[in-house]
Amino acid sequence: MAEPATAGRRMLADGPCRVAVIAGLAWLVCYGTLTGLTADSPRGAMFVGDILYLLPIIAGPIAATVAARRLTGRHRRLWLLLAIAYGAQLAGECTWAGYDYLTTDGPPDPSVADVFYLTASVTTVVAILAGFGGAGRLRHLRGLLDSLLLIVSAGAMGWQVLVRPQLSGSLDWSNLFTVAYPMLDVMLICALSIVGIGGHQRVPLSLRLVGFAGALNAVSDMFYTYLLVFSHYESGSWVDVAFEASSVCSFVAAVVAVRLREPAAQRRVFDRGLTVLPVLTATLASLALVVVERVTTGVTSVFTLVVVGLLFVAMMVRQYLFVADRAALAEELREAVREQERLAVTDGLTGLHNRRFLTERMTAEESADPVRPLSLLVIDLDHFKTVNDTWGHPVGDVVLRECAGRITAACRAGDVVARYGGEEFVVCCPDTGEPEALALAERIRERIAGTPVEHDGPSIRVTASVGVATRPAGAAAALMVAADQALYRAKVAGRDRVAVAVSPVAEHH
Repeated sequence: MAEPATAGRRMLADGPCRVAVIAGLAWLVCYGTLTGLTADSPRGAMFVGDILYLLPIIAGPIAATVAARRLTGRHRRLWLLLAIAYGAQLAGECTWAGYDYLTTDGPPDPSVADVFYLTASVTTVVAILAGFGGAGRLRHLRGLLDSLLLIVSAGAMGWQVLVRPQLSGSLDWSNLFTVAYPMLDVMLICALSIVGIGGHQRVPLSLRLVGFAGALNAVSDMFYTYLLVFSHYESGSWVDVAFEASSVCSFVAAVVAVRLREPAAQRRVFDRGLTVLPVLTATLASLALVVVERVTTGVTSVFTLVVVGLLFVAMMVRQYLFVADRAALAEELREAVREQERLAVTDGLTGLHNRRFLTERMTAEESADPVRPLSLLVIDLDHFKTVNDTWGHPVGDVVLRECAGRITAACRAGDVVARYGGEEFVVCCPDTGEPEALALAERIRERIAGTPVEHDGPSIRVTASVGVATRPAGAAAALMVAADQALYRAKVAGRDRVAVAVSPVAEHH
């Protein structure tokens, strides 16, 4: 894709970003080398795994805090939450190191460090959702539910088939904490994929790096969980290198966010969320749970029935959210079409109808009842060029908007007011004979001339000439010509007055 390549080139072209990337890679090489050199030295491995390990983790919350202070809007919320998450991660690592150095048996299982770690994981998921705030409430909810479907399905299968048979005794807090780490990491990846990348385009590089860091952390947590359940974990092992790579990636992401100042991700009209995978996974997991347990134990436990029931309810709610999201999207598209249609027939400066709309309306009147009365008023602001030449076009725009408002205020509910072009306005008056049209024209002329137009400089007195044409019978197309001719006579007669066309239908024939 061209966009990621462009963002990557911008990152490497920026001095501080390039330094952060090179320093991060250099540190990973150094840390990996030290991990290998101290593999046979418990004290050395502890120093590398507990003390040196903290360096990029310390840099992460500092860089995230700087990003939160310098950025605005959605990006500020994202990096503020990530700063809290990275701070909780740092607190957990410091607590773990303290247990390692100050006690002979190491950290208890679970420990206070686990609380900090879980806080960091949950806050990171919330941060990702805040970073993609433009996805819309329904899409956020569906993304979370899709994530939960995948997590519960995979977690239930993994627990039933892999973990539970290896555990002796009942479920305890240690086991819950052990399983929670990879599950929260999977939730992060699902939220990033479904709500973020699936629902948005042009995702900022900094957010992609945060997602990559989450993926690295998820893989590391899975290895860590495997070691805790089936083997033994000690600080300074090779799995820490993967954790360290995740921390370095998070630090680089914060630097990129500050330096590149990328725009927020743009919401896709049709999101590319994993529409089938969550439902398919949940369905297969439900069947597999029942089949595996029936084959291995001959019965179906309450735990399995509860999980299957929750998956079924979640799938139903998820489908409802999917339909509701599509319905909301359809309404947005309809509203956008209506707005485009309105803009197509609206004058951008005054908010009145434009010439196109007036032409269409006159065409419709052409086919209407020819006996039905119809009047047309053509209004031209006198000496408007002098206003532009004296005060400039911005003040001229103020005058046009003010006069448009006065014309509209003088007209009736059924009248159609349009800006015909420049300083010329047209009022189409259905079911209006000549006396009523003449009275309306005089009311408009008086409204325009009655009060000077105010602006930053001296007030400006504006007058208007009005031409009136009425169709007692015959073609509506003749009205515009007749009204223009009447307007010309009003100007010749001295301006600031109303002139009435003489039998426009007779002139047309």
